[in-house]
Amino acid sequence: MTASSDPALSSGAVRVAIGTSTGARVSEHFGHATRFEIWEVGPAGSRFLETRNNRPACGSGCGDRAEAVMDASVALIADCKAVVVSRLGECAINRLTKLGILAFETDDTVDDTVRQLAAFDGLFTAEAVA
Repeated sequence: MTASSDPALSSGAVRVAIGTSTGARVSEHFGHATRFEIWEVGPAGSRFLETRNNRPACGSGCGDRAEAVMDASVALIADCKAVVVSRLGECAINRLTKLGILAFETDDTVDDTVRQLAAFDGLFTAEAVA
């Protein structure tokens, strides 16, 4: 899919962040992710919006700044309803949950992941909790 120049969400659609190093498969651990693909996902279909580069929190060599770097990673995707990565630690889950962001782990392809999310009714309800 190609990026759209119109960032407005379609009716009923939400933004989803996918941790992927290649764009083909969900491959990034949240704390190690160098980029997130942002997708608009809705019951009627999905489209790629943009890629957001990220400074990984884990192994970043930030020492006592690691908490701030993790917070920055979470803030980078704060406008998303969900994040999908290959692995996710408790620290990230807690931060995402506080913002109401659903968190999923998989190693599926990005295309399969987007299709599965579009079919998941819980993604589109206000009371969905991670």
